[in-house]
Amino acid sequence: MADITDLPVMSRADALAISFAGFNDVPHKAIDVPDGAFTITARTSEGRRVTFCFLEKTYGGPPRFIDIQFHDRGTHIPNADGGVSPTFNAFAITRGGRFVADSRSLDEARKPTILVLSLDKAGEEAAHPTRPDGGRKDRDLADLLDRAAAVIADPDSEIRSDRNDLVDSLHAEAAIRRQRTDAS
Repeated sequence: MADITDLPVMSRADALAISFAGFNDVPHKAIDVPDGAFTITARTSEGRRVTFCFLEKTYGGPPRFIDIQFHDRGTHIPNADGGVSPTFNAFAITRGGRFVADSRSLDEARKPTILVLSLDKAGEEAAHPTRPDGGRKDRDLADLLDRAAAVIADPDSEIRSDRNDLVDSLHAEAAIRRQRTDAS
């Protein structure tokens, strides 16, 4: 079992004073996470549970990413181990309060089951792999092509109100592929 020093709950200023990070001016619980895989589990007063699993890049090494999972939304999907994983909503916010990622509008089958937070410092990030389809997943592209086929097959249908959005999406996909072809 990992040796953990149990520090008391403290103010943000106290956390900063002992070299921890601070976020918002609320009580802080500072924890020295040991090397190797390690999970912190938390529960709210309403019984809502979340886990933060710190995982290493090499066995027994310092943590390099965190798998975050919310366990009590009440929904789940099958996972790769033959069991089920809970699904949840997540979003990321950038400068100006803009959302750069937001799962709330996704169908249940596409909601995240794990949110992965990388602990890489600037310059340590692995190169982001280039997808052969320019970034759009096969399922998304298939949905886009189905929408296009529906408009072509029945131009007077209710899909027609979506027509401009569809045309813009098709042009964007074509531009991505054209740029990839021109670059190679």
